[in-house]
Amino acid sequence: MSISRHGSSRVRSYSITHPPGRVSLPTLPGWDYLVYAHAGLFTAITEDRAWTVPAHRALCVPDGTRVQIDTARRAAIRCLYVDEGLGVLGEELRVVTLTPLTRELLAHSIATAPMTLEEPVGEAAITLLADRLAEEPDAPLHLALPADPVAREVANLIMSDPVVGLEVHLRTANASRRTIERRFKAETLMSLGQWRRRARILAAISMLAEGRTVTWVANSVGYSSPSSFVSAFRSELGSAPRQFMQR
Repeated sequence: MSISRHGSSRVRSYSITHPPGRVSLPTLPGWDYLVYAHAGLFTAITEDRAWTVPAHRALCVPDGTRVQIDTARRAAIRCLYVDEGLGVLGEELRVVTLTPLTRELLAHSIATAPMTLEEPVGEAAITLLADRLAEEPDAPLHLALPADPVAREVANLIMSDPVVGLEVHLRTANASRRTIERRFKAETLMSLGQWRRRARILAAISMLAEGRTVTWVANSVGYSSPSSFVSAFRSELGSAPRQFMQR
């Protein structure tokens, strides 16, 4: 469904089941939007960050922010566009958890849009949605991306294959470990080891979203045992893999 051009509407929506690849979302000046996968998972990349967004999370995007969205597999993408003057989605690019209530509010708003908010029911739904989103902290599902070209190449190599040994990626990029360590620390505020661990955990989320077992995922992202993987996952995201995905 395309975004309708209603002059007085303040809430609009867009829904599409997208094949693997780059997702082209319609954007208009003056509109914030929230995007999530009703089914599946997507990644979002800006100039300085990369997010992994599973189906129980959503990305809030302020007006004017350029975001590249990709899906590795078929995904049902849902977007809610809100007049930026309403301040519903906040001023920062962030990932929020979709609680059952928030998901129902989004489903209702997307199905009802376009809305002028002159009707009490629509206004109440958007007001409650704004309140719920304001209570949600930014989920730690992103990686800061270094600006230095060589460090960025190393980062891209790690994200594309987090299991391969770090020394292999450094040789591919013709990079000195000491130099890359220093640049990652300065530009991402994480050590190279910390950054790689989070990259492995974010890659694991994509595999868990496909229904893979914890044991299979642990082996696939390079952990020696399921217990060591679960410990690393809990350290990064605050819960065990199955608990995280069941949210």
